[in-house]
Amino acid sequence: MSVTRQDLIQQIKRAEDLYKANLFTHLEPIITHINENFEILGDRNLADIARYYRICMLYIGVYEELNIDAMESYLNALINIKEVLPSDYEYVCSYYKQCNESVYEMALIAHPYNETLHLHYALKLQEEKRFNEAIITLKYILECYPALTEARFLLWDIQSTQLEQLCDSSEEADCYELLDLASATHNTAVLKGLQLDERLDLASQNLARIQVDLWERKASENQKQWVSEWRLLELNNTTRILLADYAKSFMKYDMVSQILGAPEQPNFPEEDYSNFKEYRAYMQALANSGWQLAQHQYVLIGNSSYYYSKNKKTLEICVERGLALNPKNPVLLVLKAKSFFFNLNYQETGQAYHEAYRNGLRMSEYLFYLLEVNSRIESWQGILDIVVQFHRRKTPTLKTLFFQARALVKLGRFDEAHEVINEALNDFPLPPHSYAPWLYNLRMVIHKRNQNFTAFFEDMYAEIEFYKIGDSDYCSTMNMCIEALIEMGDYKEAHKYAIYNYEQEQLAPELYTVFKWICFFDYLAKPDDLPDVTTDDLIDNPTTFLEHRNNGFVHWMLGDNTAAATALQKTAPLATNKAYYLKLALSCANEGFGENEPAITLCETIQKEVPQSRDWKLGFDYANLLHQEQRYAESYDAFQKLLQNYPDYCFFQFEKDEFNVLLKVLKEASKGFGYLEDYTKYNAMFLSRDKPSELALLEHLEIAKTNSKDDIFLQHNLLENISKLDIAFENDELETLKQIKSKIRSIYFA
Repeated sequence: MSVTRQDLIQQIKRAEDLYKANLFTHLEPIITHINENFEILGDRNLADIARYYRICMLYIGVYEELNIDAMESYLNALINIKEVLPSDYEYVCSYYKQCNESVYEMALIAHPYNETLHLHYALKLQEEKRFNEAIITLKYILECYPALTEARFLLWDIQSTQLEQLCDSSEEADCYELLDLASATHNTAVLKGLQLDERLDLASQNLARIQVDLWERKASENQKQWVSEWRLLELNNTTRILLADYAKSFMKYDMVSQILGAPEQPNFPEEDYSNFKEYRAYMQALANSGWQLAQHQYVLIGNSSYYYSKNKKTLEICVERGLALNPKNPVLLVLKAKSFFFNLNYQETGQAYHEAYRNGLRMSEYLFYLLEVNSRIESWQGILDIVVQFHRRKTPTLKTLFFQARALVKLGRFDEAHEVINEALNDFPLPPHSYAPWLYNLRMVIHKRNQNFTAFFEDMYAEIEFYKIGDSDYCSTMNMCIEALIEMGDYKEAHKYAIYNYEQEQLAPELYTVFKWICFFDYLAKPDDLPDVTTDDLIDNPTTFLEHRNNGFVHWMLGDNTAAATALQKTAPLATNKAYYLKLALSCANEGFGENEPAITLCETIQKEVPQSRDWKLGFDYANLLHQEQRYAESYDAFQKLLQNYPDYCFFQFEKDEFNVLLKVLKEASKGFGYLEDYTKYNAMFLSRDKPSELALLEHLEIAKTNSKDDIFLQHNLLENISKLDIAFENDELETLKQIKSKIRSIYFA
């Protein structure tokens, strides 16, 4: 059976599929068959021939004993028919121990920006101990691709090996080469030896000494050393970049701005070479051009302007000049986004971050930056969407969980937020500089909303462990505690917190009115320099919770209780603790000595809108107000409910004498609407003491005269007790007592 060209193409495809599936044992007969009939392929379609050469070259690589000459012959065949791909070079060059130097030279000239080919070449140079050439190659490719981690690690490994060899050599090594290698690999042992090497110039000696201090001392000590000594020394550019990077890693951008000046203009080599020797010279020239260094300095200075000096002009210059060097540098594009963010241009900020992502910014960093943008524009749902995307790709972090929890709180999804916060605080380490205190603070917000003040203060103590006493974060939390203590009704404790923050000049502006009211309401000390309230403190057309609340307190302190109660009643629907502000409005209305109807309406509002807040005092105030308005039937019913719902309070709350308020109003209410039996019963309770109430005795005598005319013993006992009182009698009580005594003797003892 004759073999057709189409049959051979199918066989090539079959070979490709077997190779992808790692079924190498089935490849040999197929490749042999194609080779025996190779002439049938012809030369009309070179792409099919290239596929055959390529699968043969790949197949050679699976043998235990590599035939590098055969592999290179197929590569040359691909080159000759002009069908060679960068991946073909990469495959052959990956066998860096066997591959010939000429292949690398040909490949690198053909693809000068292929990072994989340069990595393979560096590995070959390392294998052959040609360290200087390897270092140049890696520095060149890092100049082109600064985020290439593999190249950075390999460079460190090669530099460490070369440094070790130079140190072990019996020949004297070049001191500047040692310094460069020791600096690049952070080899403090070698750096210590170079500190006093007289062959080095003074600036280089300073570089060695400063590096040793940086790696062996605390950041705070190094910052002090910069201020007291290092900034006065002769420093070369390498030392300044080193110090600036160190300061940036600790977010000490004030140091960065002092250390760095404007970057030098890069000196780009002309990209003109015809052979590998010229190409190697080009690599070395680009590696030493200062291109990446200048970009890096613009980033450092720009970030210093953004985070520290807030110098908008400097930031814009760094963005403009940095991107002029490399318009696709993702780190500079991030700086560009920050400049837009600085100017509150959030749409342009998002676009710049997206451009940075398209040019190599890592997904995790991209999403983090978008979190900040959405947080600034308060796009809470947008934040939740971003967090979901992040968690699909990466493990959750304290930062992502914080943003998620805060967004849920802002959206009013408090139960979900509580679960996220618990996960973050229970399942993650909580280092000093982290989102942990903010997570505690968020949970405090939820506890305050739920009036779980015990848990609120537990989280407060956990949060302030992360702060220095008296700093802004600490005092901000104290301000939050003042709000909580007010709603707890613990005004004396709130006064302590307010005094502290006031003395630290950290009392929140909206709490000045609250502080004055605490002093006014609970008769507590007010600082001499805290001015009294005036009508100027009132806010026209209030709309927010704080405006209504503070207006209420101002009216209260100015003596306008009606306006104060009205303002506090308007505060309640806007508050997380509605019941507290309604009850506060009631207290204010009760102090007004005016009409009782507004206070009665407030009591009914509280009972209807926040029934869970009912307590003995509210019930008593309501019943007593009804009694004062002589609405006796309603008052009597309210007092009866009070007795049923709070028997212990009712029993222990009042003295058991004529001043027993509850018993008095029950008696008066039952009398007021004609419940004679109840009136008699409650009045009789005042007679149960060894020294009964005078008024109760006289009232009960009137009851007996009116309703118990035939009960002469009752009248006798009442009159007998009345006769012992030191009062002036007006109704012939003593004469009546004599008549009753005589009547009893004649009827019962004759």
